[in-house]
Amino acid sequence: MITSQNNRFAALPLRYVLCFLFLVSAAVAALTALASLGANNRAGSSGELASACDPVTLLAENFDNVVTPALPPGWASTTWVTSNSGVPTPPADTPPNAVVVDDPVTISDKYLVSPSIFLVEGGEPIQITFRNNFNLQDGFDGGVLEISTDGGSTFQDVLTLGSFVTSGYNGTISTCCGNPLAGRQAWTGNSGGFITTTVNLPVSWGPSMILRWRMGSDNSVSGEGWRIDTVVITQCHKRIPTPPRATPRPRPTPRPRMTQPALSGNWRGQTYTVHRHRHLSLA
Repeated sequence: MITSQNNRFAALPLRYVLCFLFLVSAAVAALTALASLGANNRAGSSGELASACDPVTLLAENFDNVVTPALPPGWASTTWVTSNSGVPTPPADTPPNAVVVDDPVTISDKYLVSPSIFLVEGGEPIQITFRNNFNLQDGFDGGVLEISTDGGSTFQDVLTLGSFVTSGYNGTISTCCGNPLAGRQAWTGNSGGFITTTVNLPVSWGPSMILRWRMGSDNSVSGEGWRIDTVVITQCHKRIPTPPRATPRPRPTPRPRMTQPALSGNWRGQTYTVHRHRHLSLA
């Protein structure tokens, strides 16, 4: 019996040690989980801020709200017109209309000029998207997209300032036969219907830009032409993070007022003294 009790008492400290180790292990696991959660939250917030962007539409035109061959207000050309039939086919991306120019057998230089596009203050990136359908003499006739940042006084190829994301230029115009675009990269040949062209422009100017779709042909062999539809230009506008709400400070608890206990009995005409322990005595 004595030996058994000694063993039982000897086992008590070991039990306490095991319990203590279990509590320490649980605390370490909880702290590790909290630290991991905090890191993930910080990473998520950083990623959201890096990718947060509200696109602002600067221009959207599908050429459908006019009577052919008129161009929408603000658009200008002496050679491009709106059309709802003919080649290249299909005639429109969003029926009924697209804007189109022919590809003649003679040397020509034909412009479609957009309205002035005002940029959102802040200088965030711009994206140009349009639907593009062409069937031009391959390698000899072609089209390019140009941009002006000085109100239309001068134009330069869009690749000077930006880059294609999808369906960029697919060839180089021959220098043999008088094409005004000779030697330049361009859209040429046959697109096989409407394709989506997207251009990214990092903004380093302002406050506006003008776009120009330009088709050039040489002195021999014609093509069907070039159609443009569904032009959308957007600018990234970064979100301003909402500041956290200030936590209201707790109001201090008002201290209870000390009140004098009411005196009972008929004390009129008598003088009383209130002692420290609130005993009443007659003066």
